[in-house]
Amino acid sequence: MAWIIVLAIATLLAILAIVIRSGLMRVRAEVRQSWSSLDTLLIERHDLLPGLLEPCAHHMRYEQDALDRVSRADAAVIIAAAREDIPALAAAEKSLQGSIARLLALADNYPQLGADPAFRGLRERIGQLDEAIRERREHYNFAANLQNVRSQSFPHRLIARFIGFHPAALLE
Repeated sequence: MAWIIVLAIATLLAILAIVIRSGLMRVRAEVRQSWSSLDTLLIERHDLLPGLLEPCAHHMRYEQDALDRVSRADAAVIIAAAREDIPALAAAEKSLQGSIARLLALADNYPQLGADPAFRGLRERIGQLDEAIRERREHYNFAANLQNVRSQSFPHRLIARFIGFHPAALLE
């Protein structure tokens, strides 16, 4: 009779461990999916930036430093994203946002540039992408935070340690 109770308890513990592991894997998949959607937007913006910089370089000949800053910051974002280095990506993204803002502020001083429909269209599209990136970053941080909280709470923590589950970095 005692062995039946022990077997029942062991079966319940095994089922609990499987359910916890499945839950952890679901939140990990959500983090990966949200990262993937964020990365897609970063790449799309990266692909559009040369089109924005080209007319700026043509009209803003004396603002080469501002153009170079945008290019360097954009390259840093792509490198950090490719390595999935979240802290470096956060710093590079902040630098890129500031560089783009400075460039666009300078562009307002060039009426011919502002009249260029291609430039206006790219400026608007990059602005839309920046907003979408902010939204996806929030979604990623929510998923990463959920993963971190769940993997640190009891009894999930026991299973997380056993399967080598690591916390996700937040994109500040």
